[in-house]
Amino acid sequence: MPPNGERNNDMTSDARNPSFLKSKLFWAIVSVPVIALSALVGVWFFGQSTLEGQLAALRAQGLPTTASELNDFYAVPEGTADTTVLWTQAIDAVQFAGIYARGKTLPIVGDVRTPVPAPGEPWAELEAARTLLRKLDAELQIIRKAAVAEGNVRFPIDFSAGIATLLPHTQESRDVARLLLLDAHVSAHDGNDSQALDDVKAIFALSDALRTEPLLISQLVRMANYAIGCDAVERLMPYCNWSDAELESLQTVIRAAKFKQELSNGLCGERAICLTALDQHAFGPLRFMNKQEALRLYASTIDSLSSPWPEALRRHREIGAQINANRSSAFGRLALTAVSLLLPATEQVAIAGARADARQKCLIAAIAAQRFRLRHGRLPETLADIGQELLGASEEPLDLIDPFDGHPLRFKSEESRIIIYSIGDNEQDDGGDFDRDSQQRPPDVGFSVKK
Repeated sequence: MPPNGERNNDMTSDARNPSFLKSKLFWAIVSVPVIALSALVGVWFFGQSTLEGQLAALRAQGLPTTASELNDFYAVPEGTADTTVLWTQAIDAVQFAGIYARGKTLPIVGDVRTPVPAPGEPWAELEAARTLLRKLDAELQIIRKAAVAEGNVRFPIDFSAGIATLLPHTQESRDVARLLLLDAHVSAHDGNDSQALDDVKAIFALSDALRTEPLLISQLVRMANYAIGCDAVERLMPYCNWSDAELESLQTVIRAAKFKQELSNGLCGERAICLTALDQHAFGPLRFMNKQEALRLYASTIDSLSSPWPEALRRHREIGAQINANRSSAFGRLALTAVSLLLPATEQVAIAGARADARQKCLIAAIAAQRFRLRHGRLPETLADIGQELLGASEEPLDLIDPFDGHPLRFKSEESRIIIYSIGDNEQDDGGDFDRDSQQRPPDVGFSVKK
């Protein structure tokens, strides 16, 4: 064995050897990306395992994670009448009848945008409207048969097309609501108050048939049909001699909507469509990151709907800010573009749900005010005058709380009317500005009762 001095000399000699130095440098350079790649693969497998666990948990709850699973998720609930055939026949009949082309010169179903005059006032298009409705009597009978069946639909939709899925029957249901609204106005002008009431209830029945629709656009159509019915009640109630019992029956159908639950259902369907679209993302790691972000954001939006409306709206604003931050950051634009593009405007959807909830409460209270007048010969002077018994029969009490700020709905008495309203999503009291004849969305949500 050579002395220590000789060994040290050999090592010094190796260190000075260019080939030795190149070899060390080579392995150092090679090892860094290998270690990084190994770490990335480890993170990938761990993340993928976590993702699969999250998806399995959703499936265990009966919630869809793919478009094909959404086909099974979209179903008429057990114990509920399946009115799919009835409403499909009604919608198809109205489409085949071509009511727009035939009623083009009429309000509501055609191009005339001026409000329908109140019953008893001259209405230039009244006779033309009567004539059209007589010709559409067969279609109206089909609609009424579906309405009295009181059930839910499962339209023949295949969600396998993902984001390209079309919703013809859902979209076309608005024409049915418009036809019913026209008939309600004509009936009220003709003094047929009972038929006007049945028409209004049929509009709500149509809206309720869509309550289990699994996409947000379908839920927005449901709310649009619901709003048509609400508007009809306010315009016709002062002129129709509806009894206390009839008004209570109207409150019952108006109270049936549970907008938070229904929006949650729609968000579950949107999540499945989003995840399916992300599966088509070309690069695996980015697909994984986008799906993780989608699950996180959808979980936040759905969970928020279990909170009172003011808190839910606040959380939706925060989620909207997160999505915007993803879109504006360099990392977000690089890695999370797909989910940012696919996620719906959840904040606006939440606002639509809160406005629908406010509309529901205000209208039920307005009908209660009319019932108060039938009993006492005068309108209530404050919101507190309206007790639960006048808000309609239900196992659950109805709170008259504004969904936008958590305070009681506003009550205002004017010379010719009382108004009950919510401050709306600008969260400012605009004094009951809810003119629905305006071309722009009014800031407040509410209804009036004529003195």
